[in-house]
Amino acid sequence: MSLPVISKILFTISYPGNGRRTHVPVGKLHSLAKKQLSDIEVIETIDHLFSCPRCFETYRFVRTAYLSAS
Repeated sequence: MSLPVISKILFTISYPGNGRRTHVPVGKLHSLAKKQLSDIEVIETIDHLFSCPRCFETYRFVRTAYLSAS
């Protein structure tokens, strides 16, 4: 292996990128339900909802509450 490949592997391990380990705040889920987020935020939030069952269930609850109040 050449030095650039090793450097890239070390960088990827040190800084894993945008792999979110935290949960989406409830306020952001409310904004998603009300369609008040930018396109990029919608994509990032939905991507997280597919990978996190807890956030997905919270969003389902928020969306149900929002629809019943309307």
